[in-house]
Amino acid sequence: MVGISVPMHTAARLGVAFARRVRALNPRAHIAFYGLYAWPLRERLHEEGLADSVAGGEYEPRLCELAAAVASSNSPASEGQLALAFPRQRYPVPDRSGLPGLDRYARLVHGSREVPAGYVEASRGCAHTCTHCPITPIYGGRLRLVQPEVVLADIDQQVAAGAGHITFGDPDFFNARPHSLAIAEEFHRRHPDLTFDATIKVEHLVEHADALPRLRELGCLFVTSAFESLNPKILGMLEKGHTPDDIERALDLAEDAGLFLRPTWMAFTPWTSLDDIVETLDFVERRGLVRHVQPVQYALRLLLPPGSPLIEIAAAQGLLDGFDADGLTYTWHNPDPRVDALQAQLADLTAAAASTHDEHPVPAEETFAAVRQLVGPMPSAAPNKAASVAPRPQRPVPGLTEAWFC
Repeated sequence: MVGISVPMHTAARLGVAFARRVRALNPRAHIAFYGLYAWPLRERLHEEGLADSVAGGEYEPRLCELAAAVASSNSPASEGQLALAFPRQRYPVPDRSGLPGLDRYARLVHGSREVPAGYVEASRGCAHTCTHCPITPIYGGRLRLVQPEVVLADIDQQVAAGAGHITFGDPDFFNARPHSLAIAEEFHRRHPDLTFDATIKVEHLVEHADALPRLRELGCLFVTSAFESLNPKILGMLEKGHTPDDIERALDLAEDAGLFLRPTWMAFTPWTSLDDIVETLDFVERRGLVRHVQPVQYALRLLLPPGSPLIEIAAAQGLLDGFDADGLTYTWHNPDPRVDALQAQLADLTAAAASTHDEHPVPAEETFAAVRQLVGPMPSAAPNKAASVAPRPQRPVPGLTEAWFC
């Protein structure tokens, strides 16, 4: 049996290529795909003969049962077995003994220091159903909490292995605020000198503003938050649950609490205009966020994996082009061809800047200036709302050495 984890889009593309190699080397092997992208891709994986089993949702119990069944059988790979389940399970403490050292993974960059970073999840799934999120077609608003003692034991073992910072990889750290804050409190008690980061929705930052100062006291250095767009129409289509005014409010609240906020953007969608791109760059500059935003964010293009609620909307508007089997996403076009052309140029620009990161990091200001220059000549009917507002000064911003694509 060969299990292939596909928790993200890039992992799914790598996993499909790996499965083809496995199938060529050993046609009798039972190949099981599991993780967030496994279930949406199940039909295509089965049709191509790349998956004998697909486990989605809370996949661990099913995967263990499958491994036991395969181990006790001498028969060839069985017919396709599909399972999407959400049992409330007792999570084990992850066994990380076979993994590479933490020096092979992302590191925290804080000023002149680089610190090995660990990773845990205090919850899985999400209580929200943003239409562009790959979690929505799977969990559909379901949330599963990982037992606090399990999360803390995992943190302890990663600290023992050299971690000086922890990333909480929950889709949203405040989905279950009492649960998450209790874990953060105990984390700080056990490791008072360590720091952490988390992902929190704009609406939760505003709703739970009273918790932000305590979050900082417990060691939270920065928060990743999916701003996505400043266009109210696009925010509505994505069902983000926040407005442009909420974004401004969240930034003010985080600043007052001493937290760095690192926005992510859904820069290009079928409904994005050139004005939207200009407005985003104006906003980033005005709010002093140039160092907060990883440049790849300026080029991100909406993915439409099978099951995305946005597929039907784009199709009804004549903006859907078909399925890209290699890219594992439905393709779309913007009604303004200049937008798609700009996205391709920005993707090349930011990729070139990121490719030199390890040896000679390109400062975010330099890449932003190049982005600004590329976008600047684009005709825009909208006046610069921030033209009379002096940009805020830049300051060092903590972050990870790997770009976050949320």
